[in-house]
Amino acid sequence: MPTNTNFPQIERKAMWFLINQPQVLESNTVDENWFTNNSYRILASFINLWGTRYKNAEQIAASFSDTPFGKRLDVQKIINSIQGVDRPLDPKATFKELRSYYYTRMIKEAALNASKDPSDFNLDHLDMLRDEAMRTDTQTDHDNSELVNDALEELNTPTTGFIKTYAGMDKLLGGGLAPNQLMVIGARPSVGKTAFALNIGMNAIMYDSNLTVELFSLEMSSKQNMHRIYAANSGIALNYWKNPAVRMSASQKQAAAETIKQIGDIRFWSNDRLVSIDEISSVIKQHAQRFGSGHYLAIVDHIGLVETDNPKQDARQSLEEVSRRLKLLTQNLKISIIALSQLNRGVESRESNEPQLRDLRETGAIEQDANIVGFLWRPSEDPTDKNLNLSIKKNRDGELGKLEFYFQKNIQKIVEVSHDVEPIHE
Repeated sequence: MPTNTNFPQIERKAMWFLINQPQVLESNTVDENWFTNNSYRILASFINLWGTRYKNAEQIAASFSDTPFGKRLDVQKIINSIQGVDRPLDPKATFKELRSYYYTRMIKEAALNASKDPSDFNLDHLDMLRDEAMRTDTQTDHDNSELVNDALEELNTPTTGFIKTYAGMDKLLGGGLAPNQLMVIGARPSVGKTAFALNIGMNAIMYDSNLTVELFSLEMSSKQNMHRIYAANSGIALNYWKNPAVRMSASQKQAAAETIKQIGDIRFWSNDRLVSIDEISSVIKQHAQRFGSGHYLAIVDHIGLVETDNPKQDARQSLEEVSRRLKLLTQNLKISIIALSQLNRGVESRESNEPQLRDLRETGAIEQDANIVGFLWRPSEDPTDKNLNLSIKKNRDGELGKLEFYFQKNIQKIVEVSHDVEPIHE
């Protein structure tokens, strides 16, 4: 059978194993990014999460058809295309060839970019891809004994890899943000979700000076974000940081200079030039690999503004792809990511101001992908109310609860009122 250019032969062979023998995932790892075909990437993502629940293609097709993505794709056509390939025999060899095919393609693209623009970023990216391609693919070998040994060790050795945030929030999370976790923080506009994320980042670095926090800001400039950090840490009102040469007194300028130098000595990075999930994913991958699990925290502000490379996708489909990609980054790189999200207007029309999971904008995929979902909201309708609540409404590995905060908006400082947690009863 000739190769379909939209469904490369090696990709069809790899997908054949995933849909017909999903149990191969118990001993092999298949990265959805290895597929060029978007439908295959989406289906591979679904099977990576849920495939081992099913025994055959019929069961997978039936379940996948009920998902938001599956309802928009011609699932049967995809399945038929996969089933039409000559039956492969060796899953490990097939996945190894797929991986090689992926890196060959990526290295060619990176080499072309480097030849056009030999910047440090492009050259570093090319070197990173070469190193990855040469590295033995240990992800395809699953050793159950290693998991057993890890579990036994955890019984006597306290976990220390948590990223600390706020004391009460860490209590709910079971110690702090952990590797492999995607945390989504939702709020209506102007409530203070960006300030909250910035405060979390600074708190995390105060607990661990070796931590790198990287903010991918699609709503505000890096300069605006850093002004908020300077204000919160200096106690000098945010509006003074606009034209400080004129607005600040001599003593304020001295305090401001000291704060700027202090912040300059830590690794809190703000990146406002990346807008697509491909660009953001590439940088997260490079920096996570450089600093290592537990030493890197990415914050995306906000998820609804991140673009995909498919102009035909509507807002819902784009959000679903971005959410899925961020979740896979946490799993593949063993890192924590915080993604901010806008909420639907529906919360404003209810008697209670407290958001619910259904208020996540556009799609339920965000809720599905996230390990933790928290909502930031004012307990009153007064926009000047300095009290904020954080409701943890989903927590796969911890507890649900509500925390109280005080927002000093003039300096963008958010402090926890109490470490006590009010349980949430759904």
